[in-house]
Amino acid sequence: MTFQEATAWLFEQLPMYQRQGAAAYKTDLDGTWSVLEAMSRPDLKLPNVIHVAGTNGKGSVCHAVHNALSDQGMKVGLFTSPHLFDFRERMRVNGEVPSERWVIDFVASQRLNFDQLDLSPSFFEWTFGMAMCWFAESQVDLVVLETGMGGRLDSTNVFSNPLVTAITNIGLDHTQFLGDDIRAIAKEKAGIIKDGCPVVVGRMRPEAQSVILGQALKQGAEFHYAPEKISDSTLGPNWPDNRATAHKILEVLSSLPGWRHVEVPAQTNLTKRGHLGRWHWLKREEGSAPILVDCAHNEDGLRRTVAAIQELEHATLHVVFGAVRDKELNSAWKQMPIGSQFHFCAADIPRAMPVDALVDEAKKAEREGKAYHSVSSALAGAESDAASDDLIVVLGSIFVAAEVLAGADQ
Repeated sequence: MTFQEATAWLFEQLPMYQRQGAAAYKTDLDGTWSVLEAMSRPDLKLPNVIHVAGTNGKGSVCHAVHNALSDQGMKVGLFTSPHLFDFRERMRVNGEVPSERWVIDFVASQRLNFDQLDLSPSFFEWTFGMAMCWFAESQVDLVVLETGMGGRLDSTNVFSNPLVTAITNIGLDHTQFLGDDIRAIAKEKAGIIKDGCPVVVGRMRPEAQSVILGQALKQGAEFHYAPEKISDSTLGPNWPDNRATAHKILEVLSSLPGWRHVEVPAQTNLTKRGHLGRWHWLKREEGSAPILVDCAHNEDGLRRTVAAIQELEHATLHVVFGAVRDKELNSAWKQMPIGSQFHFCAADIPRAMPVDALVDEAKKAEREGKAYHSVSSALAGAESDAASDDLIVVLGSIFVAAEVLAGADQ
């Protein structure tokens, strides 16, 4: 078995939410527990966990915490999703992914094991179990975990005594699974709070914060607010808030018995190294329109990103836009400025919204543009149409962003 064959099997044979949507979603943790049992409970070898949930920003926060701790000489596991280019991005130890050989051997042995046990895990359950096995084998000092979706029923929510939990913010996303209002979604995210374990809360709406505070009080969890952000317009609209949350996580960690050796860098010294596709400027030849790539895809993310884009100096805004078919776009269109030139496309995944459907949805919201058969052709069309004083932005889907970045030789 080659590495390509191993990952192809993972993508094609297992239910994968990022590609298939609702068909792959599970409403309990039974499958996760079965996977961990089949893998000889690697989670029991990982007593030190920082668990992060949130609608937006959780990946950036996790990377910042991982980077700060690994830079201090600790061995730190980082579990995030989804990946941009390589499946192994989901599991890193001090920034390093497992070898292709390790993945091949793991998939081969566990496929046989699961067949014998008659288990049918989802892609996320399998991937989470694989990451925990690699972290345990690597004998990490600490694991930083990003939830996949929600919190209460997420596969990552199997650790009963994390060092710190954190919730970055709450917005409307995945409403078909998590609830259709802010309070309901906040309740799902608050499901990662554990008895007596401190919880850090980022900047969010008051109604969401009250739900999380109420859950923390019920469970005797110390409640910590992220500090005021240090703004910097060059870093994009979200990073200052996210690094403030990461800073508070490190501050709380350093106050715990056995962790007082942890140094807490200044907010401005925290980095999201390794986390691509967020306010990412492509290298361009002089005289070409600049290109900004951002994974913003839900109402809150698009509102903040587009507001920051509007502050940038440009003539015409060209938007390369694609989405997934189960994404509610009515609220998203409201964030997109009328008068922009849209270049509609679909990422090369089964879950992508067909371009014709995307164009129809856009017209209802009085946003019009050109349709393309691929992400690369949409970007080429935008580059062809844009003058040097225009601005090209790529928005709407992490999968569209990934294809642009993969072809950009960054």
